[in-house]
Amino acid sequence: MADVRSAILRGKRAAGRLHRSFGMRERIEADGGRIDVFDTIVRSGVPLLFKPLDGLLGVFINEPMPGIMVTTKRGLSVQRFTGAHELGHCALGHSPSLDDESILRRSPFNSAPDYAQQELEADAFATEFMMPPWLFAAHFQRHGWTPAVMTDPMTVYQLSLRIGASYEATCRSLMRPGVAVIARKTVDNLLGVQPRTIKKALLGDYEPPDWRRDVWLLTEKDEGAVIEGSRSDLFVLNLTEHSGSGYVWTFDELNKAGFAVVRDEREGPDGQTVGGHVMRSITARSEGPQHGRMALAERRPWLADGAPLASFCVHYDLSGPEGEGISQAERRRLLEAA
Repeated sequence: MADVRSAILRGKRAAGRLHRSFGMRERIEADGGRIDVFDTIVRSGVPLLFKPLDGLLGVFINEPMPGIMVTTKRGLSVQRFTGAHELGHCALGHSPSLDDESILRRSPFNSAPDYAQQELEADAFATEFMMPPWLFAAHFQRHGWTPAVMTDPMTVYQLSLRIGASYEATCRSLMRPGVAVIARKTVDNLLGVQPRTIKKALLGDYEPPDWRRDVWLLTEKDEGAVIEGSRSDLFVLNLTEHSGSGYVWTFDELNKAGFAVVRDEREGPDGQTVGGHVMRSITARSEGPQHGRMALAERRPWLADGAPLASFCVHYDLSGPEGEGISQAERRRLLEAA
């Protein structure tokens, strides 16, 4: 029978070594964002390919040299977890492994597993590598989140986007040792709410072309953050607007950056839309894979060249999910070296 405790410790230690080797904690605590699984694989010198695998999510080989293959048939969060699992096999010196859907359903932290020791170790590595406790703490601090608000499905869904994991995986990790901010009953309540229900609440009367798209809620708390998602994601920007003083947010920059504004609303503190300040809510849709900088300003329209009252900026990478071939991370590195 597998030694669960030693497997978890070995997987966690290997993940921690990689975090430290690439300075991940310092970068994320400064800029936000998630653990970049594919870039870590590439920087570790391990060949990584994406293929439309049948019946498998990922493959690890170790002869004649280590290599990783991940399916193109699943979304970005599954691709990322699969990549982390295969990286765990590599970092821990494991034998070749063919990994199917079962890697998404099991966890050495929440049950008494009866599968192979090396799979236990790779599972523990993947969870710790993608979702270390300090990553949760960094996002909690940036957004002012407390354990109490983790009973709200909307908040947990937004947390899942920022750490780059599925909604379900995030719910379960919130009760994991080292994080442990909610109890199992709360997890069950959260899992009773489908992500589509949360997306509908965010989008109001707007009907997206595909409900599989993720919906980011961005506020002033996201200022300067790094947003990493998929090419079809939607963004709801909720920004305080001082319209009573003549200042308004303009969103021409969104159109120039390749986003389509699909909804524009204002709501006053008491449901009124005149006087004082209002909440400006803009829903924008990404129109394809892209990365860059979204910079907005709150200005008086008749003083376009004047200093803005406020500004809002995020950096974004919306290149996922990965398509067939080498990863976007490796493509960027090849272009930089050219």
